[in-house]
Amino acid sequence: MGDMEPKTRLDRLVQVRERGEDTALERLARAQSSLGRATERLAGRRQVAQADGRGRGTVELWVVEEVAHVRALQDVRSAEGELAKALQGEQAARVGYTTAYRTAEAARRIQEKKRAEAREERDRRERGVLEELATTRFNAGRPR
Repeated sequence: MGDMEPKTRLDRLVQVRERGEDTALERLARAQSSLGRATERLAGRRQVAQADGRGRGTVELWVVEEVAHVRALQDVRSAEGELAKALQGEQAARVGYTTAYRTAEAARRIQEKKRAEAREERDRRERGVLEELATTRFNAGRPR
């Protein structure tokens, strides 16, 4: 017989579970990418906020710089909020992927067990047929 895997009633379920696993992995990758962008944005906003141009110059320029500095600090707080949200999204996506992976893995293990049982049954039947053929040939070759 060929090496083709025996079909099981679980094949469709495994296919669905694996599709869910792939989707969850894609979500995790997108969430990790968002997290990376949020981290970079926060670092950039913090760098801008640390720059302080209020050192020398006229009072008018100092006021303009003060307004810009307050705005930069607000941008940092906003970026921190974005980062927190991205972190939550990444954690949720990670949990989703872990769950999807475990569910798919459980279905794959059961499917493999069923396939092994089917292969075992097929081999047992083949041995029975071969033994019957051997017995028939043996009996046919004996004098009566």
